[in-house]
Amino acid sequence: MTFYDGNSNGEGGEVMPELKVRVEGDDNGVNGKRVTLRQRLLEECEAEERYLLVKEPAFSCIQRRSIWFWVKLGVLFTFIGLLAAVFFRWVGPFLMDKELMPIINWEMTTFSTPMLAVLVFASVALFPTILLPSTPSIWVAGMTFGYGFGFLLIISAAAVGVSLPFFIGSLFLHRIQVRTSS
Repeated sequence: MTFYDGNSNGEGGEVMPELKVRVEGDDNGVNGKRVTLRQRLLEECEAEERYLLVKEPAFSCIQRRSIWFWVKLGVLFTFIGLLAAVFFRWVGPFLMDKELMPIINWEMTTFSTPMLAVLVFASVALFPTILLPSTPSIWVAGMTFGYGFGFLLIISAAAVGVSLPFFIGSLFLHRIQVRTSS
């Protein structure tokens, strides 16, 4: 095989060896023969085309499976959408009125303002580390301290909260590397 590198000065090309693949143990009668990769791919494509021309009905099994897959997927997404609508329409407001608002009101009446600031800071910093939601504490900060001071309190607590998992992970870095390397 000759390779020309695109020089316009008319020089000759380089001679490159052609890649040949030896196929052994194959069922298609090429045992022990040297076959180029291109020949092998062409033979496989021709055999597949012949098979499809002989066997392909008007509406193949593959097309039926594809349509059935999309029907099942559509039904699944419709069911998930209806479930989400039911949750947001009835379950969400019920939990908000009966569970969340009494806890927020209890926090605001029980603790003094400085103690509430410490509690909100600690909950916003620690709850995400142990996979608990800190949104109610953010609401308490907004209602108690207003937009300005509540924002500063939440942002500083969130900065500490995202740093904690990093520092905890760096303590165990060597153990993690040992376990993942083996």
